[in-house]
Amino acid sequence: MRYYMKSKFFKFKEDFWIKNEFNEEVFFVDNKFMTLGLQFDILKNDNVLYFVKEKLMTFMSTYEMYENNNVVASVNQKFTFFKDKIEIDSKYGNLSIEGNIFDYNYKIYKDNKVIAVADKELFAFTDNYSVDINFEDHAFVLALIVIIDNIKDKRRS
Repeated sequence: MRYYMKSKFFKFKEDFWIKNEFNEEVFFVDNKFMTLGLQFDILKNDNVLYFVKEKLMTFMSTYEMYENNNVVASVNQKFTFFKDKIEIDSKYGNLSIEGNIFDYNYKIYKDNKVIAVADKELFAFTDNYSVDINFEDHAFVLALIVIIDNIKDKRRS
């Protein structure tokens, strides 16, 4: 399934819809206002599926993903020179995200198999992604893409 994420141009409080390939609003990203670090919910039909919270005071970016108040994933950015590498210890086992620092294309792997591909639109005023997912939990993967975007934003600023 393919999804599209488009952030707002003016980011006072960045909430946005994630649409499917039929341009239907499927998931809502509700960013928390006035927090230290990234915090957001992924909702579907007004139900919170996942809550993500960035851990502060770490050398590299680290995030925790919650489902029903239980930690279901820990997302850790790893130090490399030319490639972005992010490792996830989750309820689905170990996953990894790899991408090139010079472009905005990422692949998410589980057991050396690509389960999602995210491509960022290069010539846009806002952060626009198309995400192809071949995995059972689409909301989980989309939360990972929001985390990737946050890591990229922190690197730029």
